[in-house]
Amino acid sequence: MNMNFSTVLCLLFSRLNGEKTVNASYHLLRGKRSGQTIQDAKYYHVQNYFGVLPKLSKSLFNQAVEHLQEQNYIVIDENSRVFVTEEGETLIESTRPFDFDGWHYRGREEIFFARLSLTIQTLSHFRVSKKQFLPIQRDPEVQRFVKMALRNAPIEDPSFAIQIKEELVHLFEESRMEEIQKMIITYRFVGHGQTGWTWQQLGEKLNLLSIDVKLHYIESLHKMLKVIEKSEKTIFLSKIAANIKVETVLTDSTKRTKGLFDQGYSLEEIANRRQLKISTIEDHIVEMALNDSDFPIERFVAKQAYREVRKKSEILQTKRLRLLKEQFPALTYFQLRLILSLPAKEEEVNESPTSIKK
Repeated sequence: MNMNFSTVLCLLFSRLNGEKTVNASYHLLRGKRSGQTIQDAKYYHVQNYFGVLPKLSKSLFNQAVEHLQEQNYIVIDENSRVFVTEEGETLIESTRPFDFDGWHYRGREEIFFARLSLTIQTLSHFRVSKKQFLPIQRDPEVQRFVKMALRNAPIEDPSFAIQIKEELVHLFEESRMEEIQKMIITYRFVGHGQTGWTWQQLGEKLNLLSIDVKLHYIESLHKMLKVIEKSEKTIFLSKIAANIKVETVLTDSTKRTKGLFDQGYSLEEIANRRQLKISTIEDHIVEMALNDSDFPIERFVAKQAYREVRKKSEILQTKRLRLLKEQFPALTYFQLRLILSLPAKEEEVNESPTSIKK
């Protein structure tokens, strides 16, 4: 089955295992930079979907949820938690795997395509000796970037345009994108005498909803960027993809907290210095732990407590903090969140006092 938004949403609900509300998936898809959403992405192994649709409207999201309910693919309880039915699991199994990497691109694949499309538009106009044209990309930063990338390139030499074409063909082949995706990417390009197609036009031609066309487009860009990252044959397109991948996934505020934490400041000292609530600093600490397999969790949680909580989480098949808090009343919610933040590697946790250090 072809990819569509309803199926992507159903898969997300399935991964969240009936432990999160409907809106948790909405925030995930939009890439909300909150501690809770970032934790959800890691806890439930759905990082690839984080920020895939940063401009997703609530109305479109709600329509898809209603559709899944009408088809009996999901059930929503009185607490707004979502459960996937047997029919929903069958739907997921009938769909091919999705190849997103929202965690590392977070919407920046659009910048890559903006650079690429302006490059192609420029070359197509220079090919017919038209050096004055209205750039399809109005973003001054994109325009400056492309000017710099093309500054020393032989843009009037037909062989250069051929090189770009060959690099694109290489990306199409190596990424193993579907024919429908090649078509979407190609039809979005603008050239001399050629207008890029809108999402609606592509949807009508392909008999798809605009949101489904957009998902194909995003997935194909992620595939292309992954190939560029490893390929030695995309000499020019590697320049176009510069700084698109997010190397530091921490939020700016968390990075500032990390700087103080690494200097040895306690959580209270960090909160005072930054004029933030202690709960906010705790969110930052959890975010740090989520993204650092070597995080010194032993500063906060004893080895025995860590081991027992991880084991109980596996037995109960849950990451719901309330349920685990009932099992371990002596631990704080902060400690429980930290325990769930790291993979279960007992050898990495040293003996330490059971009380939390702040």
